[in-house]
Amino acid sequence: MRMLHFYKSKRYLLRMLLSITILLVILLSLSSAVLHYSAEHRVLQMQQDANRKVMSQINHNLTFMQEIVNNIALSLYNDERFYFPLMSTSEQEDIDIIYSINQLNKAMDSQSFLHSILVYNGHSDKSYALGPLADRMEESYMTGRLVDMIKKPEKLPQLQLIPMNFSGRPNAVDFFSIVIYESFTSMNDRESALVLNVKPEWVFDNLQVVNGFSAPDESSIFLMDKDGGFILSGAEKNLPELNDLSYALDGDQATHDESFGFFSHKFHGKGESIVSYLQMGVAGWKVISVQPYDAVLGSISQMRETFAIVIASFLLFGILVSFALAHKLYRPIEALLSRVTRHGGVIEETREPIRDELAYVGSVYGQMAEKLSFVTDEKDKQKEIVRHSYLRSILTGSSSFSRHQLEACIDKYGLGLDPAGPYLVIVGKIDDYAAVLSRTSESERQLFAFATANIAGEILSPLRISCEMVDARSDHLVLLLSGGALGSELPVLPDLLHRLQDIMMDYYKLSLSLSFSEISRSHETITDQYADALHYSMYKILFGRRSLITPDLVGPNVAHTEYAVSTEMEKKLAEAIKTNDLNAMETAAMQLLAPLHACHYDHIIHGVLHLVDVIKTTIREINQNRITSLPIDLGTLSRQVLDKETLSDIRELLGATLRDIHEKRRGAEQDTNVALIEAIKDIIENQYADMNLSLQGISATLKMTSAYVGRIFKQSELVSVGEYLNEVRLTRAREYLETKSFSIKEIMELVGYVNESTFFKLFKKKYGVTPKEYRLKSNIG
Repeated sequence: MRMLHFYKSKRYLLRMLLSITILLVILLSLSSAVLHYSAEHRVLQMQQDANRKVMSQINHNLTFMQEIVNNIALSLYNDERFYFPLMSTSEQEDIDIIYSINQLNKAMDSQSFLHSILVYNGHSDKSYALGPLADRMEESYMTGRLVDMIKKPEKLPQLQLIPMNFSGRPNAVDFFSIVIYESFTSMNDRESALVLNVKPEWVFDNLQVVNGFSAPDESSIFLMDKDGGFILSGAEKNLPELNDLSYALDGDQATHDESFGFFSHKFHGKGESIVSYLQMGVAGWKVISVQPYDAVLGSISQMRETFAIVIASFLLFGILVSFALAHKLYRPIEALLSRVTRHGGVIEETREPIRDELAYVGSVYGQMAEKLSFVTDEKDKQKEIVRHSYLRSILTGSSSFSRHQLEACIDKYGLGLDPAGPYLVIVGKIDDYAAVLSRTSESERQLFAFATANIAGEILSPLRISCEMVDARSDHLVLLLSGGALGSELPVLPDLLHRLQDIMMDYYKLSLSLSFSEISRSHETITDQYADALHYSMYKILFGRRSLITPDLVGPNVAHTEYAVSTEMEKKLAEAIKTNDLNAMETAAMQLLAPLHACHYDHIIHGVLHLVDVIKTTIREINQNRITSLPIDLGTLSRQVLDKETLSDIRELLGATLRDIHEKRRGAEQDTNVALIEAIKDIIENQYADMNLSLQGISATLKMTSAYVGRIFKQSELVSVGEYLNEVRLTRAREYLETKSFSIKEIMELVGYVNESTFFKLFKKKYGVTPKEYRLKSNIG
């Protein structure tokens, strides 16, 4: 019980033991299977070769025996001492016949394999039998049956061994006959014949040779004639079912054309057997051997049993050895487990269940490594935070550090600064920072800053210049350079910084605009240098993205502290907006922006915002004089201008704004003109009877100048206001003439005319007749 508990607690040891045992079992089983298969295959191959050789020898013996018998038959047939007395057509003396028969007896006695001899004289229909077929012999009844076979019209095969079975036993043979007729024609015309009968034992003794090769008591061997009939040797107890055997032989012969065959087949009632056969050259016979499968492979079965015993013994020995080895190999693991457990190795409950001791140790180690890594990371983070804090303090308050304090900080926190100077501050602004901020994560932006510092350090390292990156936590990076070649003013610095910009763009798709301060030899001026470099970076608004801004480049702008706005250009811009002249608007706006290229950054911003204010003020004035305000929202234009990074972007924004104003004003004017035309038509339709109605009165009603009203109406309707007024009045007069009984004068006054001649003149001009004539024709019609 104690031993069982011990192994249950030592799960890794138990796994080792099981693994070794299973491996041994698999290896031994595979080895046993391979050896057994190989041995079985080899034994079958050897049995096949042996059967082939023996059957070939039997074929040779039987063929040779048939030739001997044929030779004896032919010699007797050709001997006149036998032929004329016994087979010829002439009558012979009895003494000659007796003499011939005696000579035949002597010939038969000289050949031990001859069973009997039969001579049939077809001319006299007499037969002469010698041996067991003679008169008063036990087998004499067979003589008549043999003679009957000879008398048949179809001849028996000549000079071939023919099995004869007159006893009635199934598949048995009484003797084998060799027949020679008088002639060699195919039909029997009462011909004489000589028949030599061979003892069956002479054939079957040859067959028993192969049967005795393996398991003679359980095997059987026999012949099959050319017609498929079986010729048995008398040992029938081991025969399989003959129909089943014929089916198996036909199936194997269909697979190949060789004369020899060797295959296994499972017979009904006999189990699996090995069948060998050989097509012989004697009378189309086939010799067949059937051997029990287990009898042939009996040695293999014994070997299998022996091998099973060896495997079991080896397995038991292997298990004992594996126990000893496993315990020895387990000692270091047990010692390690003891130390881990002794030092308080506890697994968190949320972890996966422990499979074995090594998994337990690994899990404890993993937890300890995680905790150690966490502590180390936190320590490094704290150190890095303090390091960056000191760098920012140096950058924003360098004058508060003495030389000794600076050297102490450099030594303690490993700052990449040369306490002896000189110093240079570079500010790198990320172009299109809002877009970069939207498409990147915080970790990616930290990577950009880290990469910038490393690449800058690599580029400047050949010049022995130290480079330190200061985390500014905004849209720009700060590189603090010190020592080395900075003392010689470094004329190649712009080229090196251009290279930094190219690398960041090629590898990180990050556009940087760089600006740097003057070189200073005292660390106390680092803060002022940072302020100068940061101020210079603002001039990216003039020099564009990926610009390199040097103190010399922006010196004139910084010194230019005066700025005066061109009031004349402002008036031109306002007038162009009011008249909706797009070309004039764009020209005036660009002329107002052009002087800003030489101004201080503050004046640039002021000038741009002032230009925006002129546009917004002008639009407000236009809306004050309109019934409906223009659908133009300029409330965010100032913020949009301030969001742009370059003056070129601002120029494009203002151009787009002016084009939008132009398009919307043009659309609004078209809508206004339509409303104005409709208003004029409504006034005329409602007040055409007023004799004082005119263009001036309509314009006064609409609070517009008569020239503007007349021009807009004429452009839209292609007729003047007065012509349209006369058209309406004359149309109403015609309607009155057709439908009312008023007098001509009354109708004239109703439609707003004072002078009768003017009314008649205009009516006749429009309708071709005077009002009286029109009424007369209307009444007649």
